[in-house]
Amino acid sequence: MRLSDTWTGRPDLRAAFLDGYGRSLTPAEELRLDCEAAFDAVSGIAYGTSRDDPEVTERGHRTLRRLRAQHP
Repeated sequence: MRLSDTWTGRPDLRAAFLDGYGRSLTPAEELRLDCEAAFDAVSGIAYGTSRDDPEVTERGHRTLRRLRAQHP
């Protein structure tokens, strides 16, 4: 799931990933990716908060903001 955070704002990286994957993702796969990213974000926020790791916490918040913007 952290991979999708890597290509946020970098359509060239997403395109390279999909090119290597050999096809575009189906709508169901796109939805699954978003759901897994949300789960990972919440987990990261909980982990980062409990271990005083602001970088992990911020990544989780950033992911949730991105998902919220994509799915208002």
